[in-house]
Amino acid sequence: MTDNSKKIESAHAHRKDEHLSLVIWQWRHILPYSGLQFVRLDRPVLPNIRTDQVDHSVDLFGRHFDWPFYIEAMTGGSLRTGVINQKLAAIAKKYHLAMAVGSESIAISEKEAISSFSVVRETNPEGFIFANIGAGHSLDDAKEAVKIVDANALEIHINAVQELSMNEGDRDFSAWKNNIAKIIEQVQVPVIIKEVGFGMSKSAIKDLADLHPAAINIAGAGGTDFGRIEEARNRESLWETADQNNFASDEDKKEAIEAEDDLDFQSVLTSNTNLGISTSESLRFAKQANTALPIIANGGITNSLEVFNAMALGAKMAGIAGYFLFQLSKNNLEHTIESWQKQLPLLYAIYGAANSFQISQLKEIDPYDSLN
Repeated sequence: MTDNSKKIESAHAHRKDEHLSLVIWQWRHILPYSGLQFVRLDRPVLPNIRTDQVDHSVDLFGRHFDWPFYIEAMTGGSLRTGVINQKLAAIAKKYHLAMAVGSESIAISEKEAISSFSVVRETNPEGFIFANIGAGHSLDDAKEAVKIVDANALEIHINAVQELSMNEGDRDFSAWKNNIAKIIEQVQVPVIIKEVGFGMSKSAIKDLADLHPAAINIAGAGGTDFGRIEEARNRESLWETADQNNFASDEDKKEAIEAEDDLDFQSVLTSNTNLGISTSESLRFAKQANTALPIIANGGITNSLEVFNAMALGAKMAGIAGYFLFQLSKNNLEHTIESWQKQLPLLYAIYGAANSFQISQLKEIDPYDSLN
């Protein structure tokens, strides 16, 4: 990795470091909730399978993945986050996992930030790497993001809630749909459209499917909450931010002043409890949407059983971001991944599933059946 330690980092790079610290803080203090821990599947009492028959690999984007989970997009853009990316890339290489980098928007505008992303490809030359860019970016920016990490695929993140929670965030989303359509049509790698922790409804998934991406990542609520993270950075609520930007009426301003000490009121717009759709709910909506597109699960996943349950609800793969970052901060990520890779084949066998397709055919138990 190029040594830029003598350079003074930009405000954008500082924001990346703030995100990193606040994500770890969230995972240390707030209990995640994907909803996947409560999925109940119809389990055969006679599985009729040997554990050495289990094939836990997944085929997606024309590639063969050894495991049905991967390191999802987290960080990059500063010296500190570059070191994190290097560590994650080394772990991805060791355990044969795909990996996504965080938003590369900073590397598009600040060339000195490029090395904090390109280090992933340098560390893992043969690995499957997802580039990452926001929906507000142009086709040229998307191509540059792919080039920086020599990516095998591109994630386009849609993060309106996060942007509106930032003082410096975007306020114009009118070009997003056209940007995404152009990128999907013209980049030379598979494109995945992903949320950033607020989930997707049935209609949202259908709308995105009309753009013909290679896959959709529903990125449900219950894990990292970027709305709250941005409010923590702002040291104020979204209401107060709106007031400063002259979006609020006089009546709204009066109510905001009266509610200064009401934390529930201040965080209502950015709380996942109010805006978010959990990972399990989003996966069920994806099933109902029935688009035939591969679905990726992400959001609050913390163990191998939740990965398995996500696949049973229709996910092709599961991405894990915040929880892996938290485990890395405790020097425990390698142990976590090793445990998951030992546990998953056992879970397959418990449910009599020889492969990922058979997991997708498992039936969810209707809690009302026992009343009949």
